[in-house]
Amino acid sequence: MSSHFSIKSLSFYGIAITSVVVLFKIVTAYGNANLKANPPIDGSYPISSENLPDCLKSEPLVLNILQSGVYLNGTLLSGNTNNKQTKSELKNPSLSGKFTNQEITLAGKVPWLSNCQELAKSENHNLVEIKGMIQGDTIAGKISLSATPAVEFTAIKAIQKEEETNEH
Repeated sequence: MSSHFSIKSLSFYGIAITSVVVLFKIVTAYGNANLKANPPIDGSYPISSENLPDCLKSEPLVLNILQSGVYLNGTLLSGNTNNKQTKSELKNPSLSGKFTNQEITLAGKVPWLSNCQELAKSENHNLVEIKGMIQGDTIAGKISLSATPAVEFTAIKAIQKEEETNEH
């Protein structure tokens, strides 16, 4: 029976293991230098704008964002929605979009906009499109509601209370 530790097999396995280690180090160095994750932006953002339709000016609007990497889901909430409806909307976000290079885009339907008479005149009266830039905890951008022209808005991330963050 011959020995399993011949020079040929030892050198082959040594080269194979060294190659894998070197390749792993190269890939790790590249990833650390060039691949950066987006900062977390999920949370509630109260929207302030002067040019919203009159039916939306009376109640505060809040954009709630959920993030998974570059993908976003969101809900546009009105101050006059009840608590049960709010929880339902938060579980089933009606807006979807992306977050790339500090820019967000969200689009979708917001069911409660059908209550707004000014917007109900158009065929797609509950469509919303939001485009903006994130700088720290502030979103500055444009919101387009149905057929109305896009209006500028700013939204500053609301600080959550500790009790809310500990809920499961």
